[in-house]
Amino acid sequence: MNTRNTLRKLFSARERLLPDNSGLEADLFGVLDDLSEYLPDLTLVGGWVPYIYAKFLWRSAGTTPIFTSDVDLGLAAQGARTHKKTIFETLSSLEYAERHLKIGKLHPVVFYRKNKTRLDFIAPADTKNITVNQLLGREISLNRLEDFDFLLNNVMEIPLKRGGRNYTLRCPRPGAFALHKCATFVEREDRQKMGKDLYYAYFVLRHAPVQEELAGELRQYAKEDLFAKAAINIKEYFGKEGGRGCAMIEKENGPDEYLENLYEDIKNRFTAIPLLKK
Repeated sequence: MNTRNTLRKLFSARERLLPDNSGLEADLFGVLDDLSEYLPDLTLVGGWVPYIYAKFLWRSAGTTPIFTSDVDLGLAAQGARTHKKTIFETLSSLEYAERHLKIGKLHPVVFYRKNKTRLDFIAPADTKNITVNQLLGREISLNRLEDFDFLLNNVMEIPLKRGGRNYTLRCPRPGAFALHKCATFVEREDRQKMGKDLYYAYFVLRHAPVQEELAGELRQYAKEDLFAKAAINIKEYFGKEGGRGCAMIEKENGPDEYLENLYEDIKNRFTAIPLLKK
């Protein structure tokens, strides 16, 4: 079988999903407004990234992923600009609710916009405290993750326009986003969050409009340690002996009127990724 033709076939579909009209979209842009001064120093990660791809990068009418109530923002390990206020000081002056994570302790806190949308900040494991304190403030909860620097090292800037406002938003490149999800979803603390991570990776694999470009980007990461981790996870969750990954994505995706066999489409797209190393 010709591998090139097989991959082209697997990365060729472009279907639509129904949007989740929950009002969370307005909250996302409210957060971007409130943090507009800091956007050059932040990278959007997590579940909102496929939405940004679909609406502003690919401009795919009708192709919208399931929305999320979390806005996840990444901090680079170094190089942030100096600001008059920290993000904590800025958000504290606005109408955000503060949730205290430790009983009897004022800090760390997590911010919620309108008590609905949660803001989470993430940084590479080796990020120095001085960088965090200057940009974020020591009061805000920060998740430090291994392999997170892979996302921050493979970013692109996406121009957004909404309601007369213009933004330039840093996001991981689509292939980097999907590969990182494939490599790290097993580290999530529960099955539902694992399923959501896989669903967002699948959304990118399925809806990227130029599939050859996506495959080419993924091939660029073939020598990365993260690619090897992703390949191991794909074999376990999507290989011959396991269809757990497909079932998890089917649950998040829901009924799909655009595919005769959603299970096979999911399996084929994921199992094609390790082939790109050959």
